[in-house]
Amino acid sequence: MKKLLIVCVILSLGFKNKDTSIETSEVMVTTEHPQLDFNKTSATSQFIRTTLYRGTLNETVNISLYLNEQEHPCGGNLSILSAMYKYDDQDKWLLLSVTTDALKKKYCLVEDYFTGVLFLEENGSHFNGTWISPNAKKQFKIELETVPADKSSIEKLDEILFDDLLYHKNDC
Repeated sequence: MKKLLIVCVILSLGFKNKDTSIETSEVMVTTEHPQLDFNKTSATSQFIRTTLYRGTLNETVNISLYLNEQEHPCGGNLSILSAMYKYDDQDKWLLLSVTTDALKKKYCLVEDYFTGVLFLEENGSHFNGTWISPNAKKQFKIELETVPADKSSIEKLDEILFDDLLYHKNDC
């Protein structure tokens, strides 16, 4: 839990520019997994949603995407979005940098080291969009849908996201 708090503090340092704000709609301020009570995990960090998606890239490659949204420590309509995805035939998760227009439910997710970009639009429990290569010569259709995940699966995904990917990216 201390590592999660450290990561949140590190991430919040990058949000010092008060002119940039991410607005969230009321629809997004719900836990995607009502059977899991993540809102009581920490007094300083509340989960808005933790969602696992599965689907395809280019209609043939199976992929998984994990999205974790937390309340921003500064409050208001701000939130911190963290995401990662992987090809299901590989073990390695790819860290994603997320930019969003939450009101329009559109997301731009840039792969760490800029190896590709995902442009996704949320429609209920689905994400649809396109993966684009850095030189923009390759573009593949992406279709994802929410899949149920139990508490232990979410904890394992959070450990990979926060303790492995984000910690190592921001470690001096």
